[in-house]
Amino acid sequence: CERHEVFFGKSYRNKSIKDGLIVFLTEEAHRGQNGVHGKNGAKLNNYLRKKGEEAWLKYYKKTKEEFKERFGKNYL
Repeated sequence: CERHEVFFGKSYRNKSIKDGLIVFLTEEAHRGQNGVHGKNGAKLNNYLRKKGEEAWLKYYKKTKEEFKERFGKNYL
C-alpha cells in the first residue's frame, strides 16, 4: 500500500497529514492510470475528497466555511 494525502499539493499536504486525512491505496489506485494521480483518476480523487471533508466536519465539529478556510474549497 501507498499513503495518499487526501488534500495534496504544496499548501495542503501537511494539513492533511496533521488532520489525519490520509488513506492507504494500492499502487494502482494511487499512481495507476485510474488512480488518484492517474490520467483517469478524477472520479476516485473526488470521492476521497468528499469523504475526507465529511469526516473532517464530523470529527472536528466544524462548518463547511471553516473547512474552506483550511483547505481552499468545499467538495460536498
